[in-house]
Amino acid sequence: MNKSTKGAIAASAAAALLLGGAGSLAYWNAEGDIAGGSITSGELKLTAKDSGTWKLNGTDVTSSISSVKVVPGDTLVYTGSYTIGASGNNLKGSLGVTGGTGTAFSGSTLTSTFKLDGTTVTGATPITSAQNGKDVAAEIKLDFPFGSTADNTSQNKTVNLSAVKVTLTQTAQ
Repeated sequence: MNKSTKGAIAASAAAALLLGGAGSLAYWNAEGDIAGGSITSGELKLTAKDSGTWKLNGTDVTSSISSVKVVPGDTLVYTGSYTIGASGNNLKGSLGVTGGTGTAFSGSTLTSTFKLDGTTVTGATPITSAQNGKDVAAEIKLDFPFGSTADNTSQNKTVNLSAVKVTLTQTAQ
């Protein structure tokens, strides 16, 4: 083989290696800026404003709530205030009550009422960022009704009221 043939073969081999053997070249890329900046997530919280009060049949419970012994016909009511923390675009939430460990009293019911700016808050009027920093009054009522027949199954039962919590839960938009 002459020198020019050897040179042509070498150049062809080098070109094949540079092309990756498949005839492809490197690709190009570009990018452009978008208008924007940092975003921050919102917040949903409920902070007790006071320790609240308990009433048994309309009379203040002045000793520890643990000393109360309810009987059929009694109504136990807790009232307290909570400060709403709600920030975020499109944030909606609802107030409620959870908890209460122990054996339930036969036929007892737990109901809750919440008032914001003197108006009762319902599921139809959710908590939004417009209520951020406002106080909501909570009333939790435990009713132990007097039945029409004897039922001794609720004697000497316990419900841990410190496990009852007022909740503020995000709801779907």
